[in-house]
This record gives sequence, C-alpha cells and structure tokens, in this order.
Amino acid sequence: MPKPAGLFTPAFLVINFQFALVTGIAALFFAFSGYLAHLGISPATAGFIISADALAALIIQPLIAPLVHPGSARRWLCGGSLVLATALFMIGQSDSVPLLVTARLLQGAGFICVLTALITMVVQLIPPEMSGRAFGWVSLIRLVPYAIIPPLLDFTRLPPSSFGTVLNLAGGAALIPLLGLLLPRSGQETTAGGAPSPGLSGMRDSLSSPAISLLLVSALLFFCGYSAIFFYLKQFGSSLGIAKPSLFFSIATLAMILVRVAGGWLFDRYSKLLFCGAGLLAVAVCYALLPLSPSGRMFFTLAGLCGLGWGISMPLQAAVMFDISAPRARGLNQNLLIVMMQGGFFLGPFLGGQIISCSGFGPLFASLALLTLASLLTMLVAGHYAKRHGAEGSGQAVS
Repeated sequence: MPKPAGLFTPAFLVINFQFALVTGIAALFFAFSGYLAHLGISPATAGFIISADALAALIIQPLIAPLVHPGSARRWLCGGSLVLATALFMIGQSDSVPLLVTARLLQGAGFICVLTALITMVVQLIPPEMSGRAFGWVSLIRLVPYAIIPPLLDFTRLPPSSFGTVLNLAGGAALIPLLGLLLPRSGQETTAGGAPSPGLSGMRDSLSSPAISLLLVSALLFFCGYSAIFFYLKQFGSSLGIAKPSLFFSIATLAMILVRVAGGWLFDRYSKLLFCGAGLLAVAVCYALLPLSPSGRMFFTLAGLCGLGWGISMPLQAAVMFDISAPRARGLNQNLLIVMMQGGFFLGPFLGGQIISCSGFGPLFASLALLTLASLLTMLVAGHYAKRHGAEGSGQAVS
C-alpha cells in the first residue's frame, strides 16, 4: 500500500485530534477516586470500580482487534463513540456500586473500540522510515491531556459533587467523532473496504512469534507500573505534605514534550531497542527513589526524570513493534499492545491498592521498580529473538 511522502498529512492530524479528545476524557478520571469517596464508597470497592473500564477493554479488544481493518475502522470509531458517551452520562447520574461498575464496563468497551479504530487508521499513514517520530508524536498527543487536565481540576477546586456535571459535558464531547460520518470516504478506505480483516489466523500468527509475544509481555509489565503511579501518586504526595502533587504529571509531561521536540529525530537514527531500554531503566530508578523523597523538591525532580524515561520508552515500544511486524499485521499488533496497556491499567491499580492496604507506599514503589526492570529484560530478549530469527524489519529496531 503506498505511503504518503510526509508524516504530517491532513488525515494524520485529524486522527491525532481524535486521540487527544479521547485521552482528555480519560484524564478526567484522575479525580474519580475523590468522587467515589464523596459517594461514601470504600477504598477497596473503589479500586475495582476504577479498574473496571480497563477490565472491559482487556476482554473486548482481543475479540475485536482481528475484525477491525482500514475499511471498517470508521464504523468502529463511530459506534465506540456512542457507547463511550452513553457510559459517561451514566456515571454522571449514578451513585450505586452496581450502576457505577456497569457504566465503567461500558466506558471501557466504548473507549477501546475508539482506540482500536484510531490505531488501525493511523498505522496506514506512517512511512516505515519515520516510525520512531510518528509514534513519538502520537504518544505525545495522547499524553498532553494528562499534563493539563489534572492540575486544571486542582486549580479550579471543583468540589467532588460536581464531577457528574463534568462527565455530562465530556459525554457530549465524546460524540464529536460522529461528525466524521458526514465526510466522504477516502480513497484508502474505499480501496480497503473489500480487504479481509486479519482474523483469528492473523492473531495466531502474531502470538506465535516469540519476539512479538515477549514485547507484549514487556508492555504489560511496564503499564502495570505506570497505571499504579497514575492512580495513587496524588495520594502518596499528599501523605508527604506536598502541595499540589498532581503537578508531578505536568512536569513529567513537559519532560516528555522536550524529549520529543529536541530528541525525537534520534529515535529513527539509532537503535530503538537500546533507546527504549535506557528509558525503562530511568523509570525504574525513579520509582525506587520516590518513597525516599524528603521534600517537594526531590519529588518534582523525580517527576522530570520519570517523564524523560516515559518520553523515550512509550513511543519506542510501539515503534519497535511496528518495525518487527509484517506490514499486513502492523495494525493488529499495535492493537495487541493496547490490550497489554489495558491489562496493565486493570492489574496496576488493583494490585497497587492491595499492596498499599497491606504494606504502604514503600513496598508499592519497590514492586513497581522491579516490574519495570522485568519489562526491560523481557524487551531485550524480544529484540534478541527478532534479530536472530529475522523478524520483519527487525534491523531498524534492534541494530
């Protein structure tokens, strides 16, 4: 399939706007634990409610990933947007545990349909020689809302009781992708409309590859740590007496932006595998040092270093997967990476809540550091398999 000459085509920019929109909705849930506490829901039950959307996505995405292809992606995008908007309206009106769990499951289902469609659409637009920069840009767009929305919620000092109104507004925003139905089908969509979906045989081929399977495990381990940090860091910072601990993510995302702007061109020039490994090592060190923070100065310094590691490792995980995948399997394999991300966002807060309840924050951060080191080692083994067994495009990723 022919690729566009450049990266920043109108189609690429529109898809990235939709990435930013759906990520902005997800970032609103930084304040969700406070809303659940306002409703009188216990921390243990709240942990499951918080994790429920990721559980739904974890179950649904492996089922739909083999069915989504460029010719059908627009329909999945619009259907997922409708489900996501419905779920957000439900959460805003619910105050019982069964209804909240149901709404969060629907939210996860809608979110993952939208994300699967967008991933399938965007990989068709990436020139192979620009995979590092492309995924650097996509991951940046998806993370910027996490730098803006959590501190915005803090600075506006909205009471927890107003969170339902915020979600009602978000539900309206979730319907914006439906405007895409008014646009004519692109030539690429028309051409791909009759192409078969990857199907179960395509998924079986991907999972039977040691390199791809190990990369998926590496991503799962990484996102277990990242999601636990996202959901519990504010509580940890508050326990240290740090003012506005949500600024941690603003500083981290600023570091990620600087990495992409100043050093993104290096992602395609040198070994993506080694760059990604360096980023994971930096993240593991930061996690281990967080419980030793004696002051806000060290806490926020670690935010910058953590952002540096996230800014390198997140896009390069996807770029390495893109490079070692056969062209026909690139969309499917990127969506399998998202399955692992959703698995991490389910297991991370769930297990993190249990560790905090039993042992506190120190053992939590030690566990997250070990998980990230395990992610690093697993990724290096995957790179070894790719290089040794001649995985598609592996030279770009691991040389």
